[in-house]
Amino acid sequence: MAGGVDHPPSLFHPIFEAITDHGQHVPGWLSCWGLIENTHHQAEFLDAIICSGIAISVLIALVAAGRGKLQKVPGKLQNVLEWAIESLRGLTIDLLGPDGPKYLPLMGTLFLYIFFNNLIGLVPGFKSPTMSVSTTLALGLTTFVCVQTIAIKANGIVGYLKHFMGDILALAPLMFVIHIAGEFAKPMSLSLRLFGNIYGEDNIIAVLFKMGYPVWLPVHLPMLAFGIFTAFLQAFIFTSLSCIYVQGFTEHAGHEGHGHDHDHDHDHGHAHAHGQGHGHGHDHGHDHKH
Repeated sequence: MAGGVDHPPSLFHPIFEAITDHGQHVPGWLSCWGLIENTHHQAEFLDAIICSGIAISVLIALVAAGRGKLQKVPGKLQNVLEWAIESLRGLTIDLLGPDGPKYLPLMGTLFLYIFFNNLIGLVPGFKSPTMSVSTTLALGLTTFVCVQTIAIKANGIVGYLKHFMGDILALAPLMFVIHIAGEFAKPMSLSLRLFGNIYGEDNIIAVLFKMGYPVWLPVHLPMLAFGIFTAFLQAFIFTSLSCIYVQGFTEHAGHEGHGHDHDHDHDHGHAHAHGQGHGHGHDHGHDHKH
């Protein structure tokens, strides 16, 4: 029972029963060493691990198949893969500017991983790993660590800390606390938004399936079609917000770098003009003396 909705067991429920001796002896890793006490949630956790592994394997197989048959005149699979890469590259450029492609490996991986994990739940007998808060929380925390690492690399540790203090020195202690709280809220926001949408979608599909099952009426099929769009949309939103979080730090670093370059150009131009003036005065004195 999850949120008042009975979900049929997945294809991998027998594996859970075999591992736990029908729920009597649960290994520590499966209960996260006591953090997951409910047997139903433990089964969902195992489903998320297995289905996530399958989604990753399918994604790797598709990329390997497309890369292994590269042609000057691309086939259907190569066309799809190239279109996906160019679309993700365009997204990073739109949100992060000219340096966007530098972050394509991270953002592209996030999008594809989430998209395939959302889609797999539409296959009968499988469950979306993203309807488990353990998966979405792991995604949120991973994104948080990556963004902070990018921010420190782009700004340096001093510039990174200055970013949290704001522009007004008198308000720096207050702004520092507010900004730190905001940063820690971002992974929670990312994870709960993704979890809530996919969990709600899967619950609706389960309800519609139960309504039509007694009379063999597939009333859930329209929702399955809509689920494909939702799978894309939620992956797109998560990736876009991750880009925006990165942009909030890299834009600050870019402004500082631009300011330094402007000062350098100004000093260089001033020195150049001074040198020209000095040389002109010297030549004029020489002509006058002559």
